[in-house]
Amino acid sequence: MLTRFKGAIPLAVCGIALFLVSCTCKIKEEQLSQIRQIRTQDKEAAADITKAESEKSRVTKELASRQSEVRNCNDRLSFVQQKKAQWPNIWGDWDPNAPEVPAAAPSTQPKK
Repeated sequence: MLTRFKGAIPLAVCGIALFLVSCTCKIKEEQLSQIRQIRTQDKEAAADITKAESEKSRVTKELASRQSEVRNCNDRLSFVQQKKAQWPNIWGDWDPNAPEVPAAAPSTQPKK
C-alpha cells in the first residue's frame, strides 16, 4: 500500500512548501505609518530624556550651591549665638577696668 503513495508524498510536501513560501507577510500602508509614528515618538522621548537629565544635572549643582550657602549662614549664626550667650563678656581676655596702655610714640631721634 505504501508503494502506491510513494510518489504522492513528495509531491504533497512540495505543494505545501510552495504554498507556505508564497504566503509572505507584507506590511500595509497603515502599519508602515504606525511604525513611522512610533519611531518619531521614540525620538521625541529620547530627546525629552536627554533634556531632563541635563536639567537634573543643573538643578543638582544649584542645590549643592544653595546647601553650601545655608551651611555658611548656619555657621555664622552659630557664632553670633555663641557670642550672644556670652554677653557682655564676649572677649574673655579683655578687662574693662584695666588701665589703658598708651601706644608707643614714634621716636624722634634722627636715623644714623
